[in-house]
This record gives sequence, structure tokens and C-alpha cells, in this order.
Amino acid sequence: MRETKKIILPKSNIVVEIYTYLSQRGYEAIKEPFFRNEKLKFIQGKGIIAEEDKEISMEAMKEANEANIKYMLHSFDGNTGSPDQLLDMTKDLNQKDYSFIVEEINKVTKESEEEELKKKSEDQT
Repeated sequence: MRETKKIILPKSNIVVEIYTYLSQRGYEAIKEPFFRNEKLKFIQGKGIIAEEDKEISMEAMKEANEANIKYMLHSFDGNTGSPDQLLDMTKDLNQKDYSFIVEEINKVTKESEEEELKKKSEDQT
């Protein structure tokens, strides 16, 4: 089981637990909306994304943000329901608390992504 950390929401004082790192399943779920319609063109064996395919839809952004919450939130006020249930509870919060959860989760997922990129660059050298 992944380690968690508790955070207290600033407006409601609800205690939520988030995971301390992003799992591979979560990483794939967050990236999936962006990759769904992307295409690679291979030129001389190198994958190139065409200029017209470098756009990201707002719907993909929304899906990725929701996946981030679903795969990073462990419990909400003691409730450890399904990821969809926890996401719904989060969406019912006031804007200040919702934004706070998103910020805290983004800090962890950003750290996880930076570690992954660092590892990949070290593997290539």
C-alpha cells in the first residue's frame, strides 16, 4: 500500500489523505487524454509530432485533472470509497478547498514526473 499524507482543507477543515507519489496506473490515466488523438510521424527513424497535432483540447485537460485527483486521493473525511466517489466528494467542495486539494496533489505529481524525467535522462547517458 502506498504511503499517504494528511492535509487539512483551509475553509471546511476537512481532513483528506493524498498519496505521496503517483503510481504508474495514475500516470497513464493522466496522460491518456493527451495521447488519445496524438499522432507521431516518423522521419528518418525519429518520432515527430506534427504542428497541427500539438494542440490540447480543454476536455482533455479536464479529464487529466480529474484523473489526477482520482488516482492521488486516498481518503476524504475518513471515507476511502472508490476513486469516482472521492472525486465526486471533492467536486462538492467550495472553490477554495477544491483548489487547495488540486494544488497539493499537483505538487506531488509534479515531483513524481520530475523524478521520472530525471531517471530517463540518466538512463540515456
